[in-house]
Amino acid sequence: MFAPANSYVPQCAPRTQSVRAPLIMWAVVAIIALIPAGLIVAAPLLLASGHTFFALAIYEIFSHLCHQLPERSFHVEGQKFAVCSRCTGIYFGFALSVLLYPLARSLKRIDTPHVNWLLLATAPITVDWALGATGLWDNTHLSRFLTGALFSAAAAVYVVPGLIDLGHSLRRRFDTRLQERDQPVIAVVVEAVAPDRSAPSDYGSPSSRI
Repeated sequence: MFAPANSYVPQCAPRTQSVRAPLIMWAVVAIIALIPAGLIVAAPLLLASGHTFFALAIYEIFSHLCHQLPERSFHVEGQKFAVCSRCTGIYFGFALSVLLYPLARSLKRIDTPHVNWLLLATAPITVDWALGATGLWDNTHLSRFLTGALFSAAAAVYVVPGLIDLGHSLRRRFDTRLQERDQPVIAVVVEAVAPDRSAPSDYGSPSSRI
């Protein structure tokens, strides 16, 4: 006989989970990308409004990632951004690309474009830096910002699918471990509730023999 419906163990995840997992991973990446972009602008605003402790803490954090030269940084309220104009473009370009990612590609896709596109996006920022370093051309805040933003926006198209794939792998590993943990419990329950359908033996009662 067939087992009752309430003892059936599903062998695949519901469709809603496969849609929800990439969306959650994308939202996490978007939040992480927006935090540093917001802090870059928050630092000068906090310093200008008198919140020196919090402002200097933000400057200190970004000092390990950027030279923070005033002449190479944007300013607001008379105070420089927490990073230079090129790093500002990198952070802002990445955050904007992540936010707009679902409009350009499906979150279910984990494939990435050919690496040549990433190399192509690297060319402008490399040329802008090289010309400025050699003194052949004096780059500007705008050129540094735009080339940095172009590079990081292209990089996001490679980072987001990789993180979504990582989220799928962690989810599958979690489901596998959960299933392995519950399997002995299911086996014990099935064995306990399963009726004994074995036929009685004639040798159990000598008087019943013919």
